Amino acid sequence: MNDLARLAAGVMITGFDATALDERDVQRLRRTPFAGFILFARNVESVAQVRELTDVVRAFDDPPQLLSIDQEGGRVARIRDGAEELPAMMALGATRDPSLAVRAGEQLAFDLRRAGLSHDFAPVVDLALDPRNGAIGARAFGESPALVIEMAGAFLRGLQRGGVAGTLKHFPGHGDTSVDSHLDLPVIDVDAATLRVRDLAPFAALAPEAASIMAAHVVAAGFDEAVPATLSRRLLTDLLRSEWHYDGVCFTDCMQMNAVANGIGTVKGVAAAIAAGADCAIVSHDLELAEAAAQHLASEVEAGRIPRERLHEAFERVMRLRRATPEPLALDAPAPHPRIGREIARRAVTRIRGIAHADPTASIVVSFSGATTEGAQGTLGGGASLASQAPALQELLAPLDPSDGDAGPLIESIAQSRRRPIVLMRRAHLIPAQARAVAAILERFPDALVVSMREPYDCELFPQAQHLLAAYGDNGASLGGLADVIFGDGLATGVLPVDLARL
Repeated sequence: MNDLARLAAGVMITGFDATALDERDVQRLRRTPFAGFILFARNVESVAQVRELTDVVRAFDDPPQLLSIDQEGGRVARIRDGAEELPAMMALGATRDPSLAVRAGEQLAFDLRRAGLSHDFAPVVDLALDPRNGAIGARAFGESPALVIEMAGAFLRGLQRGGVAGTLKHFPGHGDTSVDSHLDLPVIDVDAATLRVRDLAPFAALAPEAASIMAAHVVAAGFDEAVPATLSRRLLTDLLRSEWHYDGVCFTDCMQMNAVANGIGTVKGVAAAIAAGADCAIVSHDLELAEAAAQHLASEVEAGRIPRERLHEAFERVMRLRRATPEPLALDAPAPHPRIGREIARRAVTRIRGIAHADPTASIVVSFSGATTEGAQGTLGGGASLASQAPALQELLAPLDPSDGDAGPLIESIAQSRRRPIVLMRRAHLIPAQARAVAAILERFPDALVVSMREPYDCELFPQAQHLLAAYGDNGASLGGLADVIFGDGLATGVLPVDLARL
């Protein structure tokens, strides 16, 4: 491999389909010296298994290639078995406690380093501005730039203090759009002045501390109407480098996402992103496509259409990040903040009105849950169950998007139980049939305790609800924290991280 090809591969991260590598896999992955690899759920069974995998990959090169992952908390958490379960970051925003965010970052870094990982694509610093935004939603700390700067900054400091490089994403902001860039190209159609004081503010404030930034496949029309940020020189070079003087690594979001793949295409898009000022392009799901993109990038530089200096600059930034990779921690090292996920969840529970307590022996849970196909959204309500936190509790499962005929039998089952319903709703503001079913339950059982289990926008739909809470997540940690409040002696001390009054 010539020097130009080596440099081109060295500004790309890719992925592979395996939880363990045989010798043929090793030879294949070594064939092209990529900057590193990103792991997804397809690569993960447990912390211990990931550690075996990363021990093999770490020996490929010196300095070690980047070993990256999306481990945010909430639904975006690739490693679950053996790692502390954290709620979505909006729960941290609701606690309003930066010291808690620092501890969460330190705990997450501890688990990643035990797994042999060195780089995390977190925290999300997008603002929760559009209630229809299922792609970001509760992944955001909140809607206020000041709140996001405070809480995400604290989380970032904890993560990096723990020895894992963090990433601010998704630059210049993915919060003010209802379009998921996994599926199509979002456009944020506001002027540059608005973007600067709103969407860009967390990036500008936290960039000096961040090892890396991830550019989004989002058109920020106030700066560049022609192309998404990942391909925009105005954003990646003029703003990020020349104006802000940022010298960390700028990653692209995955170049196989539809927002790029259905436009310029992945292979050409990688070269265009590097030319615009990105330092490392991600091709997550197809090793052959990543190799083709690296070859195309090298040919563009060879032909003089991309300056060699630009490729060298990108490569050196990536190498600097690789050289900073710390040694992994022992698998049996003591955790710095055990059970912090449940603590966050408990302190996040927000009382909108009414009484935040219930008797588990006299209650029945009605849980709206099911699978979705909306980009990164995944499952709304999965294996975790509130009933598992209180054995005396009864539980009814309802479809996420119920038919009009589902409400009647559901209400009849509640009535037959002779118990007070606790209704766990999940994005009823986006699912009209679910909202109608919740309204029907409230009409029959006005004393029901209603809980918004994701973003709190559902709360505005039900002014008739006498007892209303927001919980910001539905994984095991979130349901445990909710149980501590409604069945135990915990207090609902959370503060809404979004302004429902403006909706």
